[in-house]
Amino acid sequence: MTEKQPRTQSRSTIFKRISNPFNEFIRIEGSSGYLLLVATLISLLTANSSLGEPITYLLHAPIQFHIGNVFLLDFNIEQFVNDGLMTIFFVVVGLEIKRELIEGELSTKQQAMLPVIGALGGMFFPAIIYLSFNIGKESVSGWAIPTATDIAFSLAIIQLLGKKVPLSLKVFLTALAVVDDLGAIIVIAFFYAEQLYWLYLFFALLVTGVLFLMNKFNVRNVFLYLLVGIFLWIFFHYSGIHATISGVVLALFIPLRFKNDNSTFFHNLKKVKDISGALNENPATLKSEMREKEEMRHTFHFMDSPLNYLLQKLHGTSSYFIMPLFAFCNAGIKLDFNTIHNLFSPISLGIFFGLLLGKTLGITLTTFVSSKFGITQIPIGVSTYDMFKINLLTGVGFTMSIFVTNLAFNNLAYIETAKLSIIITSLTAGVLGYVLNSTKK
Repeated sequence: MTEKQPRTQSRSTIFKRISNPFNEFIRIEGSSGYLLLVATLISLLTANSSLGEPITYLLHAPIQFHIGNVFLLDFNIEQFVNDGLMTIFFVVVGLEIKRELIEGELSTKQQAMLPVIGALGGMFFPAIIYLSFNIGKESVSGWAIPTATDIAFSLAIIQLLGKKVPLSLKVFLTALAVVDDLGAIIVIAFFYAEQLYWLYLFFALLVTGVLFLMNKFNVRNVFLYLLVGIFLWIFFHYSGIHATISGVVLALFIPLRFKNDNSTFFHNLKKVKDISGALNENPATLKSEMREKEEMRHTFHFMDSPLNYLLQKLHGTSSYFIMPLFAFCNAGIKLDFNTIHNLFSPISLGIFFGLLLGKTLGITLTTFVSSKFGITQIPIGVSTYDMFKINLLTGVGFTMSIFVTNLAFNNLAYIETAKLSIIITSLTAGVLGYVLNSTKK
């Protein structure tokens, strides 16, 4: 009796660590939020110091890939980060979206309705608010800037709040942010494409077909997928559709589930038994322990899944390196009289009120109305005011909003104005969200 209990506890610990990717996702994204903040502050400080010009010069240093005299790619360092490395970020986003759709918080209609409807409201309202300030102006192309939420910053604040925020609201915010990212990807693909070059787009579709066949025939070698993904990136880059979208397309074809049978399953059980000593030696015993069997099946599914393997490998790199590097390269705004004066321009006002009010009210109102009509269900014990408080954190739009800014505008003054407004609004939303969520009603 006394010997069996530690083994059971050890086995339970192993299961929880391996088969609960949600907690790991929260931890990595939350920690990344702190790095994003530090990278942003360093970028702002250096841009307004004597280091500003040398760093700008460095970021515009050329990076060229060519075969003989044929240039395949001609970038500077900033473009390489924004168009190249950020593709890895979009691969991670795509992997998260697929996992949530198949077996996560968006895998059933009942689970998905609340965050999906909330995310739609959280995109529609900010766009309308921005357009109300910028309709008829050249800056109207920035309508999608305030529609995006930065999940890393939001979850970092959630981490700081700890147990003051119910788990149900943490799950809701995370699922909503995933849907929000999907919406941003669709917007980028359809509304911010440049002139289309149909031959390259045709090649991109052929490569996508190759990925489809690889998935269909259960190819599980992630390196083969990444190799094909490189060609997909190149063809997207030359097609006029932003190359980072290739990361999402690639991610959607990485297998999450795989063909398995009982013999393979029990063979895997035996391997884990040899490693951890957590299982009884008789596989027949497991057949009668249905709950343990299903738990084990999920465990092996997670361990052997190419999608989860790739996500484990890339998530840390994306969150701890690529996103902070992106923040450093893009948040270096020189603060002068003109920049400060532009904070009252239609662009700034559209972004500020779009993110802060549009996101918060849009999500809160749509979830409230849909729950009253029985379309969705607010988590038990959560009030409308609780939803309002947590939805304030969706006004933190940093990474994706800056990314959209670079696509929406060619005018450098517009870009600088939008970026500064995004930083100020995200800071405001983050502080308000933290203060309100940390205090009782």
